[in-house]
This record gives sequence, structure tokens and C-alpha cells, in this order.
Amino acid sequence: MTTTSSGIQDVVRFDAVRKVYGSAARTAVTALDDVTVGLRQGSFTAVMGPSGSGKSTFLQCAAGLDTPTSGSVRLDGVELSTLRERALTRLRRERIGFIFQAFNLMPSLSVVDNIKLPLRLAGRRPDRAVVDEMIERVGLADRRRNRPGELSGGQQQRVAIARALVTRPVVLFADEPTGALDSRTAREVLTLLREAVRLQGQTIVMVTHDPVAAAHADRVLFLSDGRIAGALDRPSAERIAESFTRLDTIAAGGGVR
Repeated sequence: MTTTSSGIQDVVRFDAVRKVYGSAARTAVTALDDVTVGLRQGSFTAVMGPSGSGKSTFLQCAAGLDTPTSGSVRLDGVELSTLRERALTRLRRERIGFIFQAFNLMPSLSVVDNIKLPLRLAGRRPDRAVVDEMIERVGLADRRRNRPGELSGGQQQRVAIARALVTRPVVLFADEPTGALDSRTAREVLTLLREAVRLQGQTIVMVTHDPVAAAHADRVLFLSDGRIAGALDRPSAERIAESFTRLDTIAAGGGVR
């Protein structure tokens, strides 16, 4: 990991990252433009910005799902550009957790088997005590034998959170994790994520368009036209919304996804 002057470690580190889609001068799209930022160990970071600001590309590059055109991305001290595809796949499987708006559960598997799945895919024998702890933590002890189709949306997202955390990932990436949930259920899911940071020292990076969701984070990064346009530490939802509105107004003429 990269260690800052204050001794705090960066789990994710971007240095002068640029991502351009397309090679022709007229059609090339710059999704990230000279982004330099560090995301600290044990922190909860929300990434926000108008449509086309580069949020999705930021997340994909940070997770090793996309490769920057130039610059450096380090995850847990590893320079991602140096890894071959097999090593990159192993890193994602062993050190990264993912949560998406679409829960991406296996419909034929029970709650407990969905949670065990990443361990089995990694060739690791699931530790029953760890799996039981995760099920208990997300409040689904009485649903462990149910299948996803028998659960509410909020319960399915709880399964997805337990599945992401059961491997003890170095960093958890969440892409609009509350986008398909009602406000009450969304608060419950965000509280679970907040507790993972507070109690386990988990590092979470969450892309969201929702100021209320972002207010659960320690820090909010704002992207605009592929650049970091600002950051807020422990802000209120009202302050986030105000900053987001200014960015949205600036980007009203268009941008990159």
C-alpha cells in the first residue's frame, strides 16, 4: 500500500490517471483526465457527479475492470497494470468485494449458498462460523434456506452485502447499491455498510447519485468531465446536494460517461 505523510495507508491510489475511449481525434472520449487521489484504509468514500462525469470509469479502473490509457492505479500496494489477466482475476476474487444495484444473486441457490459462492469460486472451504456471522450481521438468520425469489429487495441486497464481505476483502466497491430500494430499506443497507467500516475497518468506495446515501460516507469526491472537481469531509446531505447541483448545472451541456 501507499503510505501518506501522516502514516495512513491508501488502499486505492490513482496517480495522473487518464482514460480515453477511441483513438480517432474527432471521436475519442476522455472519461478520466489526470486524476490523482488516494482512498485511505478503513474509510468510506462516496463518488458523485453528473451523468457522464466519469464515475463508472473511476470505479472500473479502481477495481481492475478497465485499464487506464496512462497513469498508475494501485490497489493494496499492487500496480494493476503489471498484472496479467489471471493474476488480476485472482486479485479481484481474493481482495475485492462488489455490490451492485442489481443484486446479481444466483436464483437457484439459498441465502447461505449465495454467501458461500465467492469462497467456493476461489477454491476456499467456507468457514461455517464466518458464514453464520455474516448471515447474523445482515439480519437474515431466519432466512438462510430461502432463495432470492422468496426475499424482498432489501433482503436480497443484504445477501449481496454478506456475500461481498465474507471473503474479508481489502476494499468493497459498491455501484448504486441502494438505487433499487425504497428510502427506509436504503437507510438500513447504508447502516450495514457504515457498520462494516466502523466495526471491521472495511474500506468502501461507493458510486451514488443520492446525497442522502453519500452522507453516510466519511468523504465525498465529486467528478466533473473526468476530473475531480472537489471533495467534502463528513458533509450533510444538504451540503452534498448543494455541491452536486452546482456540478450538474456546469455539466448541463453534456460530458462523458
